[in-house]
Amino acid sequence: MRFTKTRKRATAAVLAAVAMGVIGVGSATSAQAAEGTWTVRSGGCVALEKIELQGGHDHMAIDPIADPSGCEFGIWDRNANQWTYGPTTSGSESPWYYDGPNMSLEACLWGPRSAESCGPIN
Repeated sequence: MRFTKTRKRATAAVLAAVAMGVIGVGSATSAQAAEGTWTVRSGGCVALEKIELQGGHDHMAIDPIADPSGCEFGIWDRNANQWTYGPTTSGSESPWYYDGPNMSLEACLWGPRSAESCGPIN
């Protein structure tokens, strides 16, 4: 079937609207994923990876919520390939660490008999 100019324009408008919708959804999801709280588990060890906007940039903390004994908690900097916080067996929430542009932090934990598990990289 041959497209008329009107049908071509209508098809182009629909495709443009769909593309804009996809771009909009992608941007919204990405922005929403930057702040929030995620649960990280390894064996009986459980912590919250917390990310919130402070002073215009993301900051991260790890908050242990289940520590049956011997769990270790920390915040790993993937860019520097080193610990920003910990690892520690402390059951207290960590301080907040800058996680803005050019940073790539993730909350990690493990138990005495469980493998390391990390939250989303931010």
